[in-house]
Formats: sequence, structure tokens, C-alpha cells
Amino acid sequence: MIRQNKILIILLFLVFGVSLAYSFYFRIPPAVDARAYDTIAQNMVAGNGYRESLDVPISNDNSIIRVGPGYEFFLAILYFLFGHHYEVVWVIHALLLTTSAFLIFLTTKEIFRERWHFAIGLVAATLVGFSPDLITMQGMLMTETLGIFLIILTVYLFFKLTGRNEDFLDNNIPHPPTPLSVGRGGQGGRGFFLAGIVAITLALATLVRTPSILLVLPMGIYLLRQKQWSHILIMSIVGAFVFIPWTARNWIVFGEFIPTNLASGFNLLAGNHPGANGEQEPYQTLDKYVRDFGYIEANRRATNDTLEFIISNPLEYAKLTLLRASIYFSFARPTGFWFHLSGLSKAATLGTSALYAAILFIFGFWGIMAYLKERRIYGNNALWFLSMLIMMPIAIIPIIVETRYRMPVYPFFALFAGFGFYKLRESTRCFTCFALVAFLVFANTAFDVIRNADRILERISSF
Repeated sequence: MIRQNKILIILLFLVFGVSLAYSFYFRIPPAVDARAYDTIAQNMVAGNGYRESLDVPISNDNSIIRVGPGYEFFLAILYFLFGHHYEVVWVIHALLLTTSAFLIFLTTKEIFRERWHFAIGLVAATLVGFSPDLITMQGMLMTETLGIFLIILTVYLFFKLTGRNEDFLDNNIPHPPTPLSVGRGGQGGRGFFLAGIVAITLALATLVRTPSILLVLPMGIYLLRQKQWSHILIMSIVGAFVFIPWTARNWIVFGEFIPTNLASGFNLLAGNHPGANGEQEPYQTLDKYVRDFGYIEANRRATNDTLEFIISNPLEYAKLTLLRASIYFSFARPTGFWFHLSGLSKAATLGTSALYAAILFIFGFWGIMAYLKERRIYGNNALWFLSMLIMMPIAIIPIIVETRYRMPVYPFFALFAGFGFYKLRESTRCFTCFALVAFLVFANTAFDVIRNADRILERISSF
């Protein structure tokens, strides 16, 4: 145990060191989305309110269509406390990524309980902490680092809340009682406290990355099955209170019910219109709507146009959705085409990012398959965790797909990849099924590459 703790501590120190070294080496200035978040945070600290530009009416200000407002408030708090210093953000980001790796390690223990093995947690933590994509993102002023941390924290706390509930694990597996159990007798005050904290972290995660809200579905289904009415009530009330201040502000400013932002309609239409490829590309109709009607009406019209497109062209929408699913799970979509990278650094980032995605998806899918084959042995915890994993692509694939939009699913796949590594280490009889999973992942990536051969060649030639 002491040796395992030393290995884990060394790993976490390395994650922190590598993350910090990356940020301070590249010293990436805020650009595009990051510049917008930075500007909004500075305006808040200066007393100008949640604004991106002070030269236009607030109804035409870009801030309401930016992802947020959670990350912008996070930056504003740091700027208020420490001044406008990116170095502070880099240090906090490095700590958040390190903590995310630690939390996914702890989550593996909550998932597998008595059948947990150190190798499962170590591999999962390594895949989160040393992800080239996540290391790159934490070096920027982007929402992913904070959003992913809050998602993992929410999931971990939820499994702490559920404890060793008799229905959470397989009933055929003996397990001792625990003071953390939320069986039908409940947890008392501690259970209520944990339920409230889960609601807070999930609400904050949603304010940072809106798709996080879908985690409510598997969590709610579990609580309903367990008839945990008090926990449902507490989580609903606490979660609502987190949203009330921002929603009230938007009602006062815009006269509309906006619990997060207005990015949804814009993303829906950008990814779903005649001629769309499902990815984030400019669409002139959106620009026209904004010029003619402002953001509120533009969002409404974009949403209506999307619904009309889906109803009128269900087969085309189905095709787009399948293509987006292919893109989502393709490892030919590496992170690396960032403005701060060039030459060797760009080549290294592209190569390691693609290799990482291949390892993550192959071993992750294999781990899922291996678990489902032996679910009666390992219990139902991982099944609930799998349902949370499924929420991540479901939140994105029907709308629009970009490489960084899939990053919140990385910790979920990392956990199953850790289990997959462990199962291969445990027995050689698994290699046939493993080879099948690897073939399917490679086949999907090959399909994506062939379908986008012209774009790939164009990027290679420019590189």
C-alpha cells in the first residue's frame, strides 16, 4: 500500500509539473474564444458587468452566445483576487488537471469496490493527467479544464453518495454494510449534505459546459429507482438556487428565460442545415439573423430552422448524426492545429494526440466490453458509470462535433481503459475480442480519413 501511494504521488507531481511546464513554455496568449472569456472577466472585475464589448447595446453583445457563464466568473474571481495575471490561471489549471487525475483514480475505487486493483486506477489517472489534448487545453484560457474537473468531481461525489447501496451493486455479490450506505434507510444528515454538494457541482459544471446537465438523467433514474425522494428534493432545490441569480439577471436584461447562454440555437443550425457536414463551419444565414434581429431572435429562428430541417429531411439528419458519431470516435481528429504550435511542436502534438485517442478509444471500448461480459462479477456500479459516459456523446453528436467538444468523455473512457488494461494483464484469452474492438476503431477512423481525404491533404500540405 505504501509503495502504491508513493507511485500515485509521483504520478500526480509529474502531471502538475508537465502541465505547468507546458503553460510557462508556450505562454499562449488568449485568442478567439479564450480572448472573449478573458475580456468578459476583465469587464466584470472593472465593474462593467458581464460584457464582451462596451461599444454595442447589451442586446447585441457577443457575451450571451459564449459558452458560460461559469468559466468567465471563474476567471473574474482569479483576476479580482490576484490581478490580471495569466500565470495564476496556468497554475490553477495545472492543479485542476492534477486533481482531475486524482479524482478519476478515486472513482475507480468507488466503481469496482472489493474487486478494485491499483492498476485500474493508475492507468485511468495516467490517461487523464497525461492526455496531450487536456495538457494543451489547460495551457489556454478555455473552459475544458474547469468543466472536466467539475464533471469528474460530480460523478465521484455521486458514487460516494450512493455508497454500497444494495441495488447499486449486483444483489448476488456479497458486500458488507457501510456508514455511507444510502439504502432505503438513508444516510441522515451526511447523505443530505452530499446530495446538496452533488447538486452544486453539477450545476456549476453545467454553467461551465452546458452538456453536463445530461448527467441528471442517469443520476435521477438511480435515485427514483431507490425512492430517494428526500435526496431528489434537496438536489432539485439546491441546483435551482445555483441557477437563479444568473437566470434572473438574464430575465432582467433580455426579458427571456436563459439559464445558461444562447449558444444552443446557433450550434444547432450550424451543424444541421442543407449542405452541413456536422462540424463547426461558418453559416451565412446565422450572420444574417444576428444582423437583422439581434441574438435573442436569431437564436429563436436558428432553433426553428433546425427543427424544420430535421422534420423535412429526417434521412439527411440521420446521415449527419451518423457522420458526427464517426468523427467523435475517430482518432484521426487530433488536437494540434493551434496557432501557438509550429514545426516540431505541431508534429509532436498531432502525433501524440492521435496516438492517445487511439489508445483511449480502443482500450476504453474494450474495457466496456470486458466489463459487460463479467458484470455479475463486478456489479452494477460500472453500469451506472457507463450510462453517464453515454450522456457525453449524446449531448454533442446530434448537434455539432469538434475535437475539443468530445474531451469531457475522456475521463469516462480512461476509467474503462484502465479496466481494459487490467483485464488484458489478467488473462490472454481476451485478445480475440480485443482485436475485434481495435479493428472497429481503426475501421471507423479509416472511414473518416477516406471521407475527408481532400481536407487532410490540404492540411498536410500547409503544414
